[in-house]
Amino acid sequence: MMFRSQRLGRPRTPLLAAWLVGATVLTHVADVTAGDWAHWRGPEQNGISREKNLPETFTLAGGKREEVDGRITFTMPETGTNVEWVSYIGGRATPIVLNDKVYLNCKTWQNAAAPRQKLDARQQVVCWDAKTGEVLWKDVFNVAQSDIPHPRVGWAAPVGDPETGNVYVHTVDSQLKCYSGDGKLLWNHDMTAEYGTVTGYGGRTQTPIIDEDRLIVSFLAVNWGDTKGPAPKHFYYAFDKNDGKLLWVSAPGGKPEDTNYSCPIVTVVDGQRLLIGGNADGGVYAMQARTGKPVWGFRMSRRGLNASVVVDGGTVFATHGEDNLNTNAFGRVTAIDGTMTGDLTPDAVVPGKNKGQIWRVDNLKAGYASPLVKDGILYVVDDGGNLNAYDSETGKFLWFYDAGTVGKGSPVWADGKIYLMEVSGNVHIVKPTREGCEQLCRVELPAVDPSAGTDEIYASPAVSNGRVFLCTRDRMICLKVPDAEVESDPVPPLPEEKAAEKDAALAQLVPYEVTLKKGETVDYEVRTFDANGRMLASVAAAPEIVDGLEGVAFEGATLKTDGIEKAVAGKFVAKVGDLEATGRARVFPPLPWSWDFAEFKGIAVPPTWVRGHIKVKPAVLEDEPVMKNTEPPSRPSIYIWLGPTDMKDYVIQADFRFEGKRKLSYAGITNQRYNFIAKANTNKLQIQSWAPHLRMAETKSMRFKDGIWYTMKFQVDVANGAAVCKGKIWEREKAEPDDWSLVAEDPHANEAGSPGLYFYSLSDTYVDNVSVKGK
Repeated sequence: MMFRSQRLGRPRTPLLAAWLVGATVLTHVADVTAGDWAHWRGPEQNGISREKNLPETFTLAGGKREEVDGRITFTMPETGTNVEWVSYIGGRATPIVLNDKVYLNCKTWQNAAAPRQKLDARQQVVCWDAKTGEVLWKDVFNVAQSDIPHPRVGWAAPVGDPETGNVYVHTVDSQLKCYSGDGKLLWNHDMTAEYGTVTGYGGRTQTPIIDEDRLIVSFLAVNWGDTKGPAPKHFYYAFDKNDGKLLWVSAPGGKPEDTNYSCPIVTVVDGQRLLIGGNADGGVYAMQARTGKPVWGFRMSRRGLNASVVVDGGTVFATHGEDNLNTNAFGRVTAIDGTMTGDLTPDAVVPGKNKGQIWRVDNLKAGYASPLVKDGILYVVDDGGNLNAYDSETGKFLWFYDAGTVGKGSPVWADGKIYLMEVSGNVHIVKPTREGCEQLCRVELPAVDPSAGTDEIYASPAVSNGRVFLCTRDRMICLKVPDAEVESDPVPPLPEEKAAEKDAALAQLVPYEVTLKKGETVDYEVRTFDANGRMLASVAAAPEIVDGLEGVAFEGATLKTDGIEKAVAGKFVAKVGDLEATGRARVFPPLPWSWDFAEFKGIAVPPTWVRGHIKVKPAVLEDEPVMKNTEPPSRPSIYIWLGPTDMKDYVIQADFRFEGKRKLSYAGITNQRYNFIAKANTNKLQIQSWAPHLRMAETKSMRFKDGIWYTMKFQVDVANGAAVCKGKIWEREKAEPDDWSLVAEDPHANEAGSPGLYFYSLSDTYVDNVSVKGK
């Protein structure tokens, strides 16, 4: 073991507080080819390409800069040695390549801080022809209900499915989108309003992955029912990749300490197919890939993990750049025995008491870039931009290569070379051995706008069909050796899994969770799995209601909702022998809806509200039953979601009362992902959708008083792709005014969205008489 200087950190939470529900299916596994780079770290999810005849040098020069519509760009593109094409659409995320198409999740070019550009500052998914650089299609859409600023939009990489050709994107405002290869939106989940995602700060967003028929993505959330919180948990959600049906949910680990963006991987260890990811509580966790059942956990940091792990045989390599769990060191590289089960966290740095720890190196800050292991060498890019090499079996330090000053992108090994990108615009191609590292090429990329200095690079390279794709803030660059033969060794398959056992050890109900409207039905199946997580059968079993869901009934395996009279939520159970499988549902009647809170006591909130638990509590104010929002100990910005995410053409109304002498809270209502907010502490009234930039916002002054009830009313009219947002506020004891208090227009409409409540909690705020009705 190796140790360096260390420092103390904060105490942490217990290791493995796991929660598990839902199900998935074992079906045909799509062929993995060397030509596609459908996962951000390639076909093996580890940064290794088997391709040959790739460029070992390149240059980039020439071109002609001009200002076009307020944007500095190259109207004559740059060219250079081994440069096939350059596009002046860039981003932060790693691109993927599928079926000779390049995909990127990114922001639009407009500066959201510039008054003349901010209205069009949005987010987009872009698809290029991999051979020519021609943009084949774009999907441009708003950022809404997120605290993340425009420069950090487009954080997570897309993921592609070689079996169907579909591409999936997880946006900074928690939209989970499925596209066909030609750009048709096949399905979409608003993860914030459906599942209570916390969008965090700084842009950190987890990249989804594909495994067999599952799309898996992790995030922090506060939800409803069994997962109502109040504190966020780090969840892994598995969806059916074809139709977006939720299969299972798992929450290994303890309390999140911050947001994170470690992307899980799937591999087979000791005959068991595992999903292994870094969590926001500072631990690495392994789950059965088909069920989400926790297998082991290894705590290593006092902060969240951002780098993904890599696996070689049964050894899992993980890194971080924060306070260590059991020493004063800052940063760590660890080799974990992935063949074990349970809590693998070392008790002490003593031989024989280290549980799952094989070796470790302390005091190496490697918190962003994911490691790479090839031919017995572990390559780690530290936060200072150095490429460090270790013996992967023993942890012995071999050498380091100075790549720059900031390391964020992950290295890629291909054709005997490592492609490495550094934040300050540096691209390196090096040839590593056990003895050292030979620099083959180093290129510093200037910014497209000369006044900005150098370009910036946060992404990792992508390799596909003889091409290397480099995504920078300002560019997408395609490298290729002219006339080189496209050649590749085969991608090795995953290790063989253990044979399926006869006895079922786990049963799961599919779909796990649904949101329905009155009259809609859902057909269910129960899937059984053996102890190693291999699916055994789909079993006919009739679920039974456990709690809630008055008026909902099962006829065999079909859930029917015709009998509901009000919004209901609850869960149900299906039994297979001694095994139980659970599911849950929220069901909504037609509009109008209203809540006067007379029936709620203690800490109860309407059961269908997402993120309502503890955010508001029942109270009595002057003999009137109300809900009370109190200043929280942290994160004062709160959304509560009241209905399905596909709603439109409605009016939401609520009464608010502010209390407090020195400061008053903000409070408001949400309609189709727009907010109408009474900013009582600053005496302003505002309509907005994206708080960091106020892209389409309108604001006016209004004097607010404590101890007075105000009624707020909000509707959104959409026509020809544009939205007119109209808000009205008045003292409740007075007559409703004829005119709207504030109107805001958006040429890029949010077409639909859940009604909601909004609080920025600085003091006590009361809410009453919430209603949603058709226009």
